Amino acid sequence: MVMDLRGMDEDPHSAADIMPSALKEFHVADTEIAEAGAAGRAALYQGFLGVRRCLLVFDNARDESRIVPLLPRRGRGMCVVTSRKALTGLRDVRRMSLGVLSAEEAFAFLGGMIGQERARREAAALGEVALRCGYLPLALRIAGSWLATRTGWSVRRLADRLAVDKRWLDVLVAGDRRVSAAFDLSYRRLTPDAARLFRRLSVVPGADAGAACAAHLLGRDLSCAEGVLGELVEAGLLDVVGDRFRLHALLRLYARNRLEAVEGEAGAERVRAGLSRRLPDTTAAGRWFAASGGVPASACIDVC
Repeated sequence: MVMDLRGMDEDPHSAADIMPSALKEFHVADTEIAEAGAAGRAALYQGFLGVRRCLLVFDNARDESRIVPLLPRRGRGMCVVTSRKALTGLRDVRRMSLGVLSAEEAFAFLGGMIGQERARREAAALGEVALRCGYLPLALRIAGSWLATRTGWSVRRLADRLAVDKRWLDVLVAGDRRVSAAFDLSYRRLTPDAARLFRRLSVVPGADAGAACAAHLLGRDLSCAEGVLGELVEAGLLDVVGDRFRLHALLRLYARNRLEAVEGEAGAERVRAGLSRRLPDTTAAGRWFAASGGVPASACIDVC
């Protein structure tokens, strides 16, 4: 049984909203559900789960509070929970992180949407589309839908439109699906500090950043910055690579747009300039410390 929790909607389903629909899937009569009332539905729901072997898929959960009451307390049922958040509060679970696809997987994904013959005929352009999507499944699905509904257009036409990075978020639209809309939903739920750090991480040169860089961008101490980074990881807006934090290319572009929209072009330039001034000083200090017999310079340089 698959239940959409609509976790990224403005008004997502609660556990109490889901239970009547779930009970109907178990073929419980409407009268019995009504007689149980709001207080009795949970017991009725758990009772059915306890005596049945079933697979429950809870799709698009917003947070732990909306999923925990729906998990079976006993019985032989199995649950799969999907969410854009890490849901670290769930206990006794096996976690699987679904990141970006490989280049080969992305090509096969798009080929399955637009047809293998068309994919083979325009393989080079399709590979460019996959690359411009950053191999991100959401972006690939939208690009594939865009191509599938425009059978008279060449794949090259989309690849060329995506060649200008500032247009990526505007181009990746198919019907009511927008990559930027998905990012908006996660961004709007951030605390002010997390939203500010997310925006400002877009100015960092290179692929990733460390906690000291985050502290500088926030103007806070290291402990505070680590907590804010954790919030961004939990929200699915940052990836962790060792002790470094990485923005996906499309998220970096989105963050840059938010930076200029919220802090203005002048404010964005001040953030860039402040980081640029700090970089040489930190690098020089790291080299000096290593030369004087301290830890290796690489351990000291964590500005970006």
